[in-house]
Amino acid sequence: MNNEIKEKSITMVEEAIFQLNKYSRYRFKDNLLRFLKRMAGRKLPPKDRINWPTALLANALMAYYKNNLNLEISLVIKHALIKYYQRYIKSRQKFLYLDNALSGLCLIDLHQTTKDERFKEMLDELAVYLKRHSVDSNGSLPYRQNQHNLHIYADGIGMICPFLCKYGYTYGDEAAINLAVKQIQNFCRNGMDGRTGLPYHGFDFKSQTKHGIIGWGRALGWLMMGMVDSLVYLDKANPNYDEIKQNFRRLVDKVEAYQREDGYYPWQLPAREGPFDTSATAMILYAIARGLENDILIGIHRSRLLKGRDALAKAVTDGNVINCLAECGGFGIYPQKYDAFPWSLGPALSLFAINLKEMEG
Repeated sequence: MNNEIKEKSITMVEEAIFQLNKYSRYRFKDNLLRFLKRMAGRKLPPKDRINWPTALLANALMAYYKNNLNLEISLVIKHALIKYYQRYIKSRQKFLYLDNALSGLCLIDLHQTTKDERFKEMLDELAVYLKRHSVDSNGSLPYRQNQHNLHIYADGIGMICPFLCKYGYTYGDEAAINLAVKQIQNFCRNGMDGRTGLPYHGFDFKSQTKHGIIGWGRALGWLMMGMVDSLVYLDKANPNYDEIKQNFRRLVDKVEAYQREDGYYPWQLPAREGPFDTSATAMILYAIARGLENDILIGIHRSRLLKGRDALAKAVTDGNVINCLAECGGFGIYPQKYDAFPWSLGPALSLFAINLKEMEG
């Protein structure tokens, strides 16, 4: 199976590079559609050229770049990532949404590799944007300012907190780390279901209301990725480290009980007889793999991880990861459409990249 994963990973890299360009570009028909809508008097949001689907692909490509031993593939990936970020810089666009932070993870590594100070300027602007963003009365970052609500999403933990911690660790910014820690603590204290220990999709601190369904698979994935990728860059001497680590471990124990016999996770964890979702599966398994890789988890989780990883490998077709749940439209809006999307490809490739050296060795 290791050889199969290694071979499929190469096709996934090729597809990820292709999609990185596809999703971050506005084609002629996209611009035409925007023009027609504007002529009809509709208010349109600004173009978002560095969104979370492309960020998942960029982060996966960087993970593969850092762990593979093939120089030719490394050079192709590096060129693709530089081109992706340079295109954003040339657009002179400002950061628009919290999920733009997810692209900062890869960009930190790219700056450290290339020493291109334009990338550092972009990182600094992103950090400032997050620090100046509006917060609710408890210090959490509402996911969409333009919706004029105080909804806090599990997605935001995975999209924002790892960047803030990695940025703070890399460039000595304690305020960035503290902002990330606050987000994780607030969600663990306010967004979880007391009976199952699983998260709701989100919450509103002001009204003390929890929203969405309990145990949506991708909410678990975002939350777990956010926690573990923050812990990796959080000093163990930090007074909040142990609290986050123990919360993550408890969540892993809860989640693993819902893994199907075939290795996949259901689209909603308690919905055992419903469809499985490769995006939720890939995100959850990636978080567990990162936990094992960095001694945040102990080895008893490895057998379940490998079972799920091998199942995901079977879902790879022509570089894509099929049976992925479509994009969520908000609390309670989970279209039951399954196809191949960047949010299954990116996390699955990131997962496969973690033990790439082990495979090649």
